[in-house]
Amino acid sequence: MAAAAYPAEPADLFVHLYDSLADDVFQGWTATRWYGEEEVRRAADGIAETVLEHGVLDPTETARVIAARGDLGAFTILLGLDIALAHASPYAPYHDAPALAGVLVNYLTDGRMNGPGTTGALLPRCAFPGRPRGARAKSEFFGVHRVPQEQWERIDHAVLPAVNDPHFSRDAPVTVGCAPVLETFDDVDIRFEERDGETVYRLSPMDSSGIRDRVKAIVRRLDESGAQLAVMPEASLSDALLEHWKEVAFDTAGRDRDRRPLRFLLLGSGPLGHDDPPPNRAVLLDRWTGQEILVQDKLSGFTLTAGQMKLWRLPDAPATGTAVEYVRRGSRVRVLDSSLGRLAVLICEDLGRSTGWERELEACGVSHLLVPIFSKPILEHRWEDQGAERQVTTLGSWVTVSNSLAVSAAIPDDEALGPRYTCLVSGPQRLDRDAYVTERQFGVARTGGELGRLPTSELPRMYPGAAYDVWHPHWPGPGPVTRP
Repeated sequence: MAAAAYPAEPADLFVHLYDSLADDVFQGWTATRWYGEEEVRRAADGIAETVLEHGVLDPTETARVIAARGDLGAFTILLGLDIALAHASPYAPYHDAPALAGVLVNYLTDGRMNGPGTTGALLPRCAFPGRPRGARAKSEFFGVHRVPQEQWERIDHAVLPAVNDPHFSRDAPVTVGCAPVLETFDDVDIRFEERDGETVYRLSPMDSSGIRDRVKAIVRRLDESGAQLAVMPEASLSDALLEHWKEVAFDTAGRDRDRRPLRFLLLGSGPLGHDDPPPNRAVLLDRWTGQEILVQDKLSGFTLTAGQMKLWRLPDAPATGTAVEYVRRGSRVRVLDSSLGRLAVLICEDLGRSTGWERELEACGVSHLLVPIFSKPILEHRWEDQGAERQVTTLGSWVTVSNSLAVSAAIPDDEALGPRYTCLVSGPQRLDRDAYVTERQFGVARTGGELGRLPTSELPRMYPGAAYDVWHPHWPGPGPVTRP
């Protein structure tokens, strides 16, 4: 192929070669064998040095290597480009690569490392599947995510501006505070009605003085606990309470990170706006600026069965049939990059119904999922636990599930056996990915204004985007990262 067919810019060239390299190379053991060859590593290192020095790779050189070595040449160039692009990633352990400043600027301003001459996106990697490493899939050989155009079109991706970023250290745990907010059905406005021949239901929080005082207590306890990230449950947010949360969070914010480190505050979800039906929308707030930095609409409405309505003791629920959530479903997945990693929000039913988002989140490598729910109490080995573990294994992401107390308060102890929890934080237990091991932290809060705590009385914690030098042996640099 003529040299003119190859871009010189490293991110664009990576996209071009990655898309053109046959999947057959990766479906057997060919790529694994090539990856272990010393000659391939040396050649990749040389390509990386050239790109780091000049910021580009001469298309003539690309054409020469591929003409001489075919797919092996393309694979070797990809490894070299990957090493170089790690120096343009804000999440990697490298610095001082002025020749690649343009790639970093592309990512920070346009949300992707590649330029307008290529489709889809090339993103720095923030997560690696939480299963034992073996024969890697095509995407797992590299420290970037190639997001095809088909998936990219369904993602609203943004990079958090530095002014909003808490600047988490990748090696230090992030403390998570989850409060139930809603204690009983007295805190919830539950309505059943008929719409177009269907029984539908609406859920929203009561805008009472009790809940408003509870919001103030929650923010105070979050500050006292040292929480850096907070997640509230589904059905705890309304337009009026959104403004109240913003006012309380901003008015009490301090700039002393040691005393009041809380920055990211997911305010739960609820019916926001004036559409009919409204979306069930979650809002992530930057506590220091009061800005909404991510909003996500629930993608899948939930249908209550007669058995669930009876078990949950829902007020004024029909005795038979089903009731459909009266909500305008979302159609896009919103993803936010920050020093925490690559973050997305799923709302209750979305966690269990993955067909509407899983390919997109896997394609772009989401590292953290925040999941507000309105459900019966969280129990071990039930749907929340199973859904979280699936995403730990598939994506390598940390998953935080936050529930209220409302349904739990209505269900007698003998009808939901086992310890009841109000929050769950799950994530990959081992950085070296040598086993199927998920770290599961179940927290309990006894009132709506308390924070869910572990049996040790500590808050759950997670880690920011993980350690690349553990995942990519072809990357030079610092040794393996260890975590307590």
